Amino acid sequence: MGTKNNPKNRVKNAEKKKHNGKDIEPVYYYGTHAGHGKYMAAKYSGSAQLVTDTAGRPMEWAAVN
Repeated sequence: MGTKNNPKNRVKNAEKKKHNGKDIEPVYYYGTHAGHGKYMAAKYSGSAQLVTDTAGRPMEWAAVN
């Protein structure tokens, strides 16, 4: 039987999202002061640098491949 609490069902080696060959992780972006709004953005793992698009605006988590 499959339950969420069964340790055998927990994924150990999940594939992480990558951008330009670097691992990324989600972060909450609060950009209302800059006119961008609030959304889940992406940042590079191990740093505080946000993943940005060509215009310099932080990319939404769902938009990153």
